[in-house]
Amino acid sequence: MFFMKKIPLKTEYKEAASSPQMDGQIQVAVDQLKGVVEQMNLTSLSLEEISKSTEAKTAQLFTHSEQTVSFSQEASEKMKAIEAAALHISSFSQEILSNSQTSYAELQNSFVSFQTLQQKFEHLSRSHNDLLEQMHQLVEYSNKIQEIVYTIGSISQKTKILALNASIEAARAGDHGKGFSVVAKEVGNLANQTSQAVEETRDTIQIIQTEIKSTAEKVKLETAQVHEGFHEMNKILDALESFKGKLNIITKMVQESSESVDEQRDSVVDIANLLQEIADMALENKKYVVQVTTDLRTQHKNIEDIRSINQSLTKTSSELQTLVHENGQNVQYDETLVKQVKNMLSQKVQSKTLLSMDEKIHQLLLDEILYSNPQLETIWTNRRDGTFIYSNPPAGLVNAKMRPWFKEAINGKEYVSEPYISAVTKNYCITLSFPIVSEGKIIGVLGADMALKENGR
Repeated sequence: MFFMKKIPLKTEYKEAASSPQMDGQIQVAVDQLKGVVEQMNLTSLSLEEISKSTEAKTAQLFTHSEQTVSFSQEASEKMKAIEAAALHISSFSQEILSNSQTSYAELQNSFVSFQTLQQKFEHLSRSHNDLLEQMHQLVEYSNKIQEIVYTIGSISQKTKILALNASIEAARAGDHGKGFSVVAKEVGNLANQTSQAVEETRDTIQIIQTEIKSTAEKVKLETAQVHEGFHEMNKILDALESFKGKLNIITKMVQESSESVDEQRDSVVDIANLLQEIADMALENKKYVVQVTTDLRTQHKNIEDIRSINQSLTKTSSELQTLVHENGQNVQYDETLVKQVKNMLSQKVQSKTLLSMDEKIHQLLLDEILYSNPQLETIWTNRRDGTFIYSNPPAGLVNAKMRPWFKEAINGKEYVSEPYISAVTKNYCITLSFPIVSEGKIIGVLGADMALKENGR
């Protein structure tokens, strides 16, 4: 393991095989190189994945940009068509408004004319009533005249009788009554003429009364018709009044609609302009996407070059690590102590406390293990993705998933490394790792570095 600092060793170890100081420094450098190469490999893999993902997403973005341009242009064309339709509707609305206003004015004139006609009907009705009243008076007058004529006729009859009596008396008187006889005869003639005139007058009055009655009946009929026409005119005026109110409402609605259409037309024009700007921006964005795609391809090529260099470094690091391990195979250490530590850690890894995967809980348990076992110089836990939950001292690696001890433990195996020189203590140590299992599933790794002591030191 590669760590940021060390915790001082407070225990003594069994002697291990000595090696020159130069070999130790080389081993430390090789181990550090391996850590750097592994970290570089992880980073380059992550970059490669990100690059591929970004390239794919950029391709999708390019496709979306082309679709955006197409859709924006299509929407712009449709908005222009809507704008033309709005202008057409606005023209129709203005024409409808003008016609409605003209119809309202004409209706108002008709209403005034009908009101005038109604007044004339009312005047005619009053005139007919007056005429009927006058006719009734004429009938009464003619009745009075008839009574007078009857009286005159009666007087005439009496006069005729008197004239006849006078003639008789004159005849009796002889010569003395001749003058009186002439007068009586003239009076009789006058009475006859009067009687004849009375008869003619009576007939004439009868005719006049008949005509008056006939005329009165006609006037009554006309008066009834005038009244009926007057009522019908009232109905027409009421209907016109209602229609005028509705037409006024329609005119206002048409005016409001016309104003709304004008506002809508302005909004459509603004939207059309915005869509045109969006289409222009989409075209510009498409150019940027093309440039980004080109840059990403260049970046992807650079990452491939980094991967190639990393593979070369990995090969060189592995060769150096092999040489160092061959040199470290001569190190002697107390295998019994290693087994004791291994058994102790095997028991600790089964603790339910570790299953929480909580950093603070892990810290309490790992610090207790570290401080109660002086032969341990570092201890840590990892998640399944290789990141550290807790490490004492803090780990120098961000991610350990490329380390052999992690690979073995995460696959369910207990791991014990060959002796190597610690990059922190510059002394020999071994790494032990164990899988953390919960309900049959591996959820993490427990690891520790155990210090060894070279022989002769």
